[in-house]
Amino acid sequence: METFSAHACGMNGREAPADDLAGWLERCGRFLAYCLGRRRGQTKILRILCEQGQVSQRDLQEMLGIQPGSMSEIAAKLEGKGLVAKDRADADRRKILLSPTQQGREWLARQDEEHVRKRRAELFSALSEEEQQTLQALLEKLSVDWEKRFVRERRES
Repeated sequence: METFSAHACGMNGREAPADDLAGWLERCGRFLAYCLGRRRGQTKILRILCEQGQVSQRDLQEMLGIQPGSMSEIAAKLEGKGLVAKDRADADRRKILLSPTQQGREWLARQDEEHVRKRRAELFSALSEEEQQTLQALLEKLSVDWEKRFVRERRES
């Protein structure tokens, strides 16, 4: 396994503050992004498109809990790589539809899912099965609470 460093994680020499829970979560989040690759969102989007054929950009954004600007950026990157095609809906020209290209389908098929599964399991191997289940339950609880209190609050303002 590669050595983890603040520089490798894009922290530019500044350590994530790890003196509180948020700091530890930030540090772990950066490490996960580093270990699993920063393109996980692109792969997930492409997988959904390959499964469903064509999906509106807004529907994808809502499915994945991605902010509109981030979704637009990811869609533009995928389109730029030739992995997805963008079209406008006939009924509502403001609605952007995304669909996978043949190149996108082939790229997704080449992804090594077994490697990713092994890496994900390896990341939590320091925890017992019971500890992993407890951590998962706690993270789910936080996620639901944050969705209720912060994400919806931002949408309403």
